[in-house]
Amino acid sequence: MSLQLFLGLVIAAIAYAVSLLRWPLRPCPKCNGARTNKGSNRKRYGRCTRCKATGQVRRIGATAVHRFYWSVLGAALKGRMQEKVEKAKEKAGYPE
Repeated sequence: MSLQLFLGLVIAAIAYAVSLLRWPLRPCPKCNGARTNKGSNRKRYGRCTRCKATGQVRRIGATAVHRFYWSVLGAALKGRMQEKVEKAKEKAGYPE
């Protein structure tokens, strides 16, 4: 496999992951975003069971990408919080 093909695949995977972060939902394939079952009319109305009448479902891989993103972000926020606590302790003059 050539280097150019490999780089192209890596760039495509990164672009897909970024698109999942920005747009994690897509129209429901069962109801096409209409939120009702096929055959629903004035007399007979039924909610779509796949999307539960929201008209949208998550894209493939969106859950995994968001879990990874929030775990990385959570670790960074936890580190910042610990730094703030340490600075506050130093400022207050707490003994160790």
